[in-house]
Amino acid sequence: MDLMLYLYMLGCVTFVKCQSLDLIAGYLPNSDVMEHLKLDLDQRDFEDFLNSKNFSAASDIYVNGGNSMKSMKIRMLKPLSQGFDKGAKVEQGNARGILIADAKKSDSSLKISVTSKCYGKFSTTKDTSGCFTDTGGPLKIDEVEVASQISVKLPYRTLAGFSVAAESKMKGQEMFEMYKAFYGAGDYADKFIKAALKGEDETKRVNIPMDFLGKEEIFRIECAKKGSAYWSVWMYVIREMEDAVTDCNSGCEFCNDAKVHAWDEAVAFYTGSLEGKNGNMAGKMLYRLAEKRCKNYKTCTGEMSKVNKEILQQFSDGKRKLNQGKCQEIHPIKKKIINLMSIPLIQGTLRYAYKIARGDGTPKEKAEGVAFLGAILPRLHSCSHQDADIVRKHMWIDGDMKASKDGFKMVKEAFQRNYACMGVGCADIGGHLDDLTDDYSKDFRPCTDGFVAASGQAKMTPLWMTVLMLLTMKNIQLY
Repeated sequence: MDLMLYLYMLGCVTFVKCQSLDLIAGYLPNSDVMEHLKLDLDQRDFEDFLNSKNFSAASDIYVNGGNSMKSMKIRMLKPLSQGFDKGAKVEQGNARGILIADAKKSDSSLKISVTSKCYGKFSTTKDTSGCFTDTGGPLKIDEVEVASQISVKLPYRTLAGFSVAAESKMKGQEMFEMYKAFYGAGDYADKFIKAALKGEDETKRVNIPMDFLGKEEIFRIECAKKGSAYWSVWMYVIREMEDAVTDCNSGCEFCNDAKVHAWDEAVAFYTGSLEGKNGNMAGKMLYRLAEKRCKNYKTCTGEMSKVNKEILQQFSDGKRKLNQGKCQEIHPIKKKIINLMSIPLIQGTLRYAYKIARGDGTPKEKAEGVAFLGAILPRLHSCSHQDADIVRKHMWIDGDMKASKDGFKMVKEAFQRNYACMGVGCADIGGHLDDLTDDYSKDFRPCTDGFVAASGQAKMTPLWMTVLMLLTMKNIQLY
């Protein structure tokens, strides 16, 4: 059965209103996450500004947002004379929204979700026609005029917020604490991105120096672009999965939708709106990265990356189990998704390690290597401090691929020794294709899960140790 059809049918089984929500790159959400999806429009604008070397505008959209609106409060000068139920339609001129909480008689504020077009001033989409405003005229709920004067503040979700607020939202979560401990700051991603945007060094508030003073503009641009999507958003996807588990375990009688909504949000941030219903090359988030890397490493399955195929299946399975209240069964699914999301980061790191070592090693290539490495280095460090130091010495901002005789080989083998620890295998990573021959590069073919060189010696993995033991017991000579 076609994967997209399978996922759609699976969603319909668990959600009776399946016709009312659109697929997200093949995943069917249980809740409305349309605004969450649009955070990728901030990433698109961010990249466009950077590509034109407009660092000021890039900083504005990164810090303030303008495409992905949060739920908002409307304050009224006079309190309501009657109550309205959650889901009631709210209008003001061309602005449209719905109540996301019951509004009781005598309430002087409303909590709504805006459904009309309303973009912030830092967005490249200049459309405020559907925005609620202080001077937009009378406010109506279900066609009943309820206020002639209101006060509105339009809140937007931001790329910067994913990292700046990480400490308050992710404290105690395993993956966040791992990355925080490595970098020495909860907002490590924001520090990296802002240092790149400003062309300044960030050395005093972090364990790992982030030196951008004097770096070429293209170096700063690539680090900022990829830091946003692959550092900040990557971690926030995990945060939403953790939030879903917490909501599930809370046993809240009146928040049945919360756990699945958080799970849907994880999918929304992983994919983004530009991917549409079935995936699209215009995408900017982690889903698109997996699609790009599978073509480099021959790890696609048909027209789709193996990573995305498996992640969508895991997300759909997790949604079903959340609906069923099977909270404990979410943990292995979450872990599997994290490991799958790590694959394109490893592939990206190795791809640019190869380009630097075997090619010209341009500032752009070095920056991309830094950005990909920084997104996965704390996981490698958690598995092996020694191997993380090897890779960092060759590839970090102040690194040198010529620090050893064959820097690429050293980097590649340092990762390979830790694949099992990071929950991936040689077949998951694949080998890198030569751009000209469409065949594997001779020194970058897929590895095998077995003997892996370690510091010039053969390291025997548990699998081969078991094989050797069995052969020895049978008195069979290997060599």
